[in-house]
Amino acid sequence: MNDCQDKLSGIIGAKIIRASSSLHQFAIELSGDQCLILDAAAGKSGPAIEPLVADAGKFPSSGDAVCAVDWSWISGGELTAIKASSDQVKLTLTPQGPITVSVAVWQGKPFLSFMPYKAPAK
Repeated sequence: MNDCQDKLSGIIGAKIIRASSSLHQFAIELSGDQCLILDAAAGKSGPAIEPLVADAGKFPSSGDAVCAVDWSWISGGELTAIKASSDQVKLTLTPQGPITVSVAVWQGKPFLSFMPYKAPAK
């Protein structure tokens, strides 16, 4: 996971353009023509999150209708920190605050959950 953390540290300071999610994926388009994609996967020792930093052209076109989330509240924020483990990724955004993406299993398949999934009450 250290190699993964090193790759993720390269996007610290990027601004968020937009985000999209599905039951199995969370994607954030970033300034600098990059995107962060977090995929739910069945790992050898349980469910895992597989992060990928790619060019913005890899940003997915749409998410599952089952898990439609309005992520517009994070647009314009700055990604100021990322802490990743095999089953959880914590993104710290300024000024929005932290978002934790976790992976779990339901009916034998991995899925992602988000906390918070909407703008916190002020």
